[in-house]
Amino acid sequence: MSRRAYTLVELLVVIVIGAILVGIAVPSFQALLASSRESLAQNGLQQAIYSARDMATRNLGGGDAAAVFFYDRNRGLTVGVYEQVATISDRTSNPTGGLDVIEREVFVPISGMESVTLPPGYMIRGFVLGTRLRDLDWYQDLNEYDPSSGTLQPGGGSDRGPGAWVFPETDFYDRTMQTGPNVRHTFMIRFESGTGALSKDSSLALILDPRLSGQDRSQIGSIEPVNQAEDLRSWAIRASTTQSLSRVERIAILGNSSGDIVVAGPVTDIALYRERRMAQMLGLRGLNRQTDTIYEPGDEPEIDSALFRDATLASDRVALETRITQWIEGRLAIEDNDAAGTAAEADSAIYTISAYFGDLVEVNR
Repeated sequence: MSRRAYTLVELLVVIVIGAILVGIAVPSFQALLASSRESLAQNGLQQAIYSARDMATRNLGGGDAAAVFFYDRNRGLTVGVYEQVATISDRTSNPTGGLDVIEREVFVPISGMESVTLPPGYMIRGFVLGTRLRDLDWYQDLNEYDPSSGTLQPGGGSDRGPGAWVFPETDFYDRTMQTGPNVRHTFMIRFESGTGALSKDSSLALILDPRLSGQDRSQIGSIEPVNQAEDLRSWAIRASTTQSLSRVERIAILGNSSGDIVVAGPVTDIALYRERRMAQMLGLRGLNRQTDTIYEPGDEPEIDSALFRDATLASDRVALETRITQWIEGRLAIEDNDAAGTAAEADSAIYTISAYFGDLVEVNR
């Protein structure tokens, strides 16, 4: 008994049907993966914030706790839980170009509590009012605000007021230097000790994040270099209280000029987004291959101008941050047939933090 073979037409029909099924299934599968990664990022973010609030409620009589945001080119975006353990007299820049003395609190990572790492490609930005960005010790490239209104120059601001969504610029600094111009800046969500409520303290804090390099380190009095410390909490307390240290020596290891310190300000609104999607909507050629961001690797947080088709936008940080703010909030106009254009769809989620429970509350645009 002979078997009937498939005809060429039948084979082609099967191939076409298979191709159609694949064409339907692959986008659906990719959308499922994207949704899963976004849920993973949101859940990790919420976990870190809950952990910070929980530590604040437990720390009766102690210092506040905070979820602090970091970017590292090897790990991506991470969120660590920190607690306030000390206060030091730090230097601060004034508008005349001189230096003043200011009291600042020191935060250290809570021992045994691992940082939360977001899925690759996902980033967080925090919203900061323009009046606070005028602080000369924090995000220096964004100090160019109009003194009377606080609006970004040129033009625009945010639905939340005149301000910008800033990136955690923590990985762009000279790792070989103990002291120098501070360029490590970030933001945090801070909770009050005992109550667990969002802190109303808007002052900048000093976040201890030791650089990995052993270069330019030496023992100062009885205080060993921080990279040799067995416990960062006890080291920070000793370094902030030891009487044998002069104020200059203390500032060198714990102040805002230290390479082991990140300057952070509190925020209550954060945006979760994909860096590559933002680059696409800004009309960039892609992301920097070494950092997977719009920044280039280096000792300062510099925008990679090679990614931009518009060289003027790349060189003007204020204008660029205005454009990013507009995109995150769904107000970035793209070219269309009419002169006004249409708003680009924002591939981001904006959250405000509930004042008493630390919940992520998504804001509808």
